[in-house]
Amino acid sequence: MELETISTGDELVRGRSPDTNAPWIARRAAEEGVARTRHTTVGDDLEALAAAFAEAGARADLVVVTGGLGPTEDDLTREAAARAAGVGLVFRPDLLEEIEARLAARGLPRIPGNRVQARLPEGAEPLPNPLGTAPGMRMAIGRAEFFFLSGVPGEMERMFDESVRPVLRERGGGAAARETIAAFGWPEARVDEALADLWPRRDVRLGLTAESGVIRIHLEAEGPGGRERVARRAEEVRRRLGKIALEAPDLPRSVALLLARRGAVLATAESCTGGLVGKLLTDVPGISAHYAGGVVAYADAVKRDLLGVRASTLSAHGAVSEPVAREMAEGVRARLGATLGVSVTGVAGPGGGSEEKPVGLVHFAVAAPDGTSATRRRFPGDRRVVRRLAANVALALVRRWLRNA
Repeated sequence: MELETISTGDELVRGRSPDTNAPWIARRAAEEGVARTRHTTVGDDLEALAAAFAEAGARADLVVVTGGLGPTEDDLTREAAARAAGVGLVFRPDLLEEIEARLAARGLPRIPGNRVQARLPEGAEPLPNPLGTAPGMRMAIGRAEFFFLSGVPGEMERMFDESVRPVLRERGGGAAARETIAAFGWPEARVDEALADLWPRRDVRLGLTAESGVIRIHLEAEGPGGRERVARRAEEVRRRLGKIALEAPDLPRSVALLLARRGAVLATAESCTGGLVGKLLTDVPGISAHYAGGVVAYADAVKRDLLGVRASTLSAHGAVSEPVAREMAEGVRARLGATLGVSVTGVAGPGGGSEEKPVGLVHFAVAAPDGTSATRRRFPGDRRVVRRLAANVALALVRRWLRNA
């Protein structure tokens, strides 16, 4: 099946809002064995929208469109769909009654634009929108069947699951077997080299993605025996990657899993990452049993007063240094009564760097029952990149201790 998605709205084209709908739809479709072949983003322009609908209708089997169904002047999806199909718009009194009833139930006034929401292209079937006022539409344009859904993520997801997913399940090839293996510690090129001879093997498709130092290897197979083929190939991938293959889909969950296995408790002391390590950890459900908490010690006075970093250490070495990182880790471990303490202190930029301590330099330390270890890294990139890489390295250092202890 040739599946395409189209997202509409000036806010998407101009970068004011992220498009979370398109990737969500692609993932849901893949669960039903349907791979999306193309995605298009179009602004609030009638001619551009009509052209995009007509083009997709000429090559796809099924097209899912999100956005442009509201009551305002820039909601042009209905008119553009009618133009692409070569039909007119028909007013549906029954739809207006439903819209007004929903508004009344929520204590909201009706507006003239609600009447526009009750106009559908001739031949279109309305789709229920249980969470919103704007009905969706199902209609043919060219060779394709179109589903027009709300652009509001919560509304769109409900409409997709109730109106589109059953069609994909009926027409798709059946759910494909999938597994993703995450790794941290090698550059993407080295991972690719380690798996080079697996790429031509078409019984299981492989793909690589990289983000903030985390490499993900995606495995997928369809048809009979797909699950077994994926399991065998995943085992081979893990064997080749060795210790860099994570125990869970990401570093925070890997650390949480290993902390639980060892019955250990972690505490964090952060300067340049501003609490990001703690945030990533507390995103993991159930981490409270193994994460005592953290101190965001941005100012030297906080490092001294809350973590016990000696004034002489700060004076002699500066905040971005190995000795300070060590005392931060040891201080947070002692003060919070944790098994492990991890610290991060560095220069995230864009300013604040020097020849001796350039932007991107970060010091780390892990304080543990068997002593304190420290390391330093220099990261390329802007402030956001440096902070995220530093947070991941801090988690990776904790993971390494937990694996080796």
